[in-house]
Amino acid sequence: MIMAENKPVESSVPLSAPAPIPPPAGPAPQPASVNAGPPPPAVRLDDVPKPYAVRQAWPASTWIMIAVVALLVMILVILGFRSRRQVRPGAPGNEAARAQENSDLSNYTAFVAKNRALLEEKSAETTLTDEPFAGKAPLATRASGPLASAEIDTQLAALVDAFRIRVRVMQGSQSFVRNQMASNVTRGEFRGFKVQALEKQENGRIVAEEAQLITPRNGLVKTVGRVLAVLQKTDLPGLLAEIKAAGMEFSLIPTRAGETQVRGMLRITGPWGKALPRELLISGNGVGGLKLGVPVAEIKNRFLANYSILKRKVLVKDSYYDVVKVMDQAGEPLFYVYERDGKVWGISIIDESFQTGQGIGINSTLDQIRLHYPLVKLAYSGKKTPFVRVDGVDGIFIIQGEGDKKVISIQLGESPEFE
Repeated sequence: MIMAENKPVESSVPLSAPAPIPPPAGPAPQPASVNAGPPPPAVRLDDVPKPYAVRQAWPASTWIMIAVVALLVMILVILGFRSRRQVRPGAPGNEAARAQENSDLSNYTAFVAKNRALLEEKSAETTLTDEPFAGKAPLATRASGPLASAEIDTQLAALVDAFRIRVRVMQGSQSFVRNQMASNVTRGEFRGFKVQALEKQENGRIVAEEAQLITPRNGLVKTVGRVLAVLQKTDLPGLLAEIKAAGMEFSLIPTRAGETQVRGMLRITGPWGKALPRELLISGNGVGGLKLGVPVAEIKNRFLANYSILKRKVLVKDSYYDVVKVMDQAGEPLFYVYERDGKVWGISIIDESFQTGQGIGINSTLDQIRLHYPLVKLAYSGKKTPFVRVDGVDGIFIIQGEGDKKVISIQLGESPEFE
């Protein structure tokens, strides 16, 4: 049988010639036997694996971070294990641990109670009186002797000071400085009584005071240093009668032990002058005759003749509310009416034309309110907005501003927009 000659398979990619290999020392190799089998196929260059890419070692900062994280994990595990350990009943230290737990609980309860009391005290109503606005005069008379008597002179001097305070609060005063001397002038009228006062200060200390009061019947009462100096065409009974005719009363505040001055309070008891029109009066739970709980349709019957009315919806906290906007002929808003179930649910007044029977309305200051209402209750809303309540009005006076806080809105009933 004739054997076929086997030839090596040639590669499609030419191979570079290998470097010559020096012959090994020793006997020459024997030729391979014919029966040794076919030679291995030639290897393609594409089949030769490329060298592996050398990975870059992690920086030292990475290893430090790994170590820190591992340490933190171990600490958390240890702490968690210790916190789950329970003291066995009857074991030593169980009573001490229980006592410590009760002590901590008692302290926490006291802490919560204390803070709750502070919060309630902060949100509770504060009653403000008109006592800070009382007139004051020293228990003294002029050097040459009293004009009426020692008792009456001091009362008249305190009365003049009470009128001075009311004019200053209601109408303000003027201040100026000349030659290192600060002067404050108060001039105005309060329910028919004319007041003019001058106060001089040097280095923050009062060095001179003069005040005079002219009554509606042209009586004159003048003080110097708050001591009665002039009394003309009137006396104490006649002056008190004129005060009563103007819708006021004057009374003395009891003197406390050790006091060296007399204090007198001037309070409003009734209306004075031209009465406010009914359509502008804020009283009880209504304004201009419109009261809470009446059908909203009544707004047109009462206000359509003189005012413009616009009904709209207001979105408050993802809910829509029906609101009636009442405006004057120029389109300026006067007040808003909030509707619920077809009835007046709330009224928000923002125009100063509307006032209470005591003349309090929009832009009135807190001090002016206190002058006209002996007891004023001050409170704060959930968002810390200050408001006050007074007798005769079933609503709140919302006040804002620095210094002389003023009324910016009067709210009767409910409003979804006030928080």
